[in-house]
Amino acid sequence: MTVLTLSLEESAFNDLEKKSKQLNLSSEKLVQKIIADYLFLEKMNKIRREMKGFAEEAGFQSEEDIFREIS
Repeated sequence: MTVLTLSLEESAFNDLEKKSKQLNLSSEKLVQKIIADYLFLEKMNKIRREMKGFAEEAGFQSEEDIFREIS
């Protein structure tokens, strides 16, 4: 595992500590989860943007059109 050192604003650090206690996680584990979740969402958003062109070519104008078609 690689070590990352970062600086946080005091308010962000306090929010992190509060949330980690609420979730019964260490601050380190919570930051790891936040980063992993963010990177996953970015990948999904990239795929969604790429697929949008294919959907439009197939005649779909919105996600609702796609949902109606597959339902």
